[in-house]
This record gives sequence, C-alpha cells and structure tokens, in this order.
Amino acid sequence: MQIVYKFRVNFEEHEDVVRIVEIDSTSSFADLHTIIQQSVGFDASKQYEFYLSDESWRVNDKVCSSDVDNKEPGKTILNRFINDPNQKFIYIFDPELHWIFYIELVKIQKGELSKKYPLISRKDGEAPKQYKLKGKEPGATAKNEYDKMAEMLIASRMLENIGKDVDNDDEPDDLDIDEEIELDESALNTNDENFKKSTSSKSKINFDLKFDEDELKIDNDDLSFLEDDFEGNDENDDENENDDETGNNYNNSGNYDDNYDDY
Repeated sequence: MQIVYKFRVNFEEHEDVVRIVEIDSTSSFADLHTIIQQSVGFDASKQYEFYLSDESWRVNDKVCSSDVDNKEPGKTILNRFINDPNQKFIYIFDPELHWIFYIELVKIQKGELSKKYPLISRKDGEAPKQYKLKGKEPGATAKNEYDKMAEMLIASRMLENIGKDVDNDDEPDDLDIDEEIELDESALNTNDENFKKSTSSKSKINFDLKFDEDELKIDNDDLSFLEDDFEGNDENDDENENDDETGNNYNNSGNYDDNYDDY
C-alpha cells in the first residue's frame, strides 16, 4: 500500500504564501526540494538544507544538505524522519539569499492510483520574486524592492535637509521664545544727567493765550437788533391769532388753503 505525506509549506517572511504538496513516503528530501521549488517557481539549482524543528519552529538536528557528501538529500528518505503526525521541518534554500521555508506534515493518507506523486494540490498567494527586479541582483523580493526604494527616497530627502542646515549655519539662530530680555534699570534712572539732557529738548510747550479786554466788551447798541427782532415776532403772533378766530385758513406762503375743507 502506498503511503502519501501531505505537507503544508510556507515562506518564513511571507506567511500568506502557502503551498500544499503531496509526496510518497519513500521519496527523498531531494524530491521534496524539487516539488517545493516547482510550487514557487524558483531556480532549483541552488544549494539547500533540511533541519528537524520543534513545535516553535526552532532548529534542531540537520537532516541533510546538498553540499555534504555523506548527507545527500537524494539518499535521505522521508519516512526515516517522520516521528510525529505533525512533524515539522525547516528548509533553507540558497545560502546567498537565505530563503527559509516552514514545512509541516498535515496528513498521512493512502495514495491514489490515478495520481502521480509528488504533486502540488493547492496554491495560496503569489510567491515573491527570487531575485531583485533590476539586474537580478541577489537579496530582495518584489515586495521589499519597493520598501528599499522608499528607504532610498527618505534617505535622499534627509541628505537634502542636512545640506540646507549646513548652508544656514552662518545665519543667526532663532531667538528662544522663553528667553527674557531684561532691561538695565540704570537706563531708566531719571536722575541721570544724560536723561535730563535728552528730555530737556522735549520740555512741554505752554501756550499763553492773552485777550484784549477792551475788544471783548460788548456795547449795548450792538444788541439793539435783537430787540427789534423780538418785537416783530410778537406782532406776527398777534396777527396769526386773529386769523384763526375768523376761521380763515392760510398756508405758509400767506395764501388761502382750501385743502382743509375736506375735513
């Protein structure tokens, strides 16, 4: 009877990128390496290592390594290292870029005759780029490529600000708002000779207004026109009263006003 292991594989730094692979229990770690690389689309020609892991994903003993002759992955069989129904492995790929994968056994099942193992049964998430986008320089994924571009932009702005600060070193520093400016009390001493001299030129100006008493005297003859005016007003008042008694209505111009007949 064919026994098949179903493994859950995900990147250490990209937990949302998950692959489910199924592989025969008698397959080698080299076969597991190949199917994982196919699932993420990496160049599988780089060196790699497999380690046993505990429940907290801490590295324990090395299982195999592609650069060690006596621990060749192609000769190391899977079922010899499955001691737990949830067995965990840590898979490190490409020492230069140091890609780390977590591998967990999720199911042990019977193989199906209609399927050819190993196979990829599920893919979740888009795998990151193995190399940098520009020039295929080692060390970055598509995600952290944009992060580094942002860091470079921030760094360039910081350098610009530093340059501005250097150019403005000769300029006087801004005054501290909290700094108190104390005035010398001696400068306000009114007994000082200099103060007296400075204020003597600004002494008060007194305006002496002198009037000729003879010019201000008013002669009684000068007020005679007022008396004539008062007498004339009294005569006009008497005439107006007589007009009212006769029932005749006159307007202000002295003409008869017949508008009152309507009332």
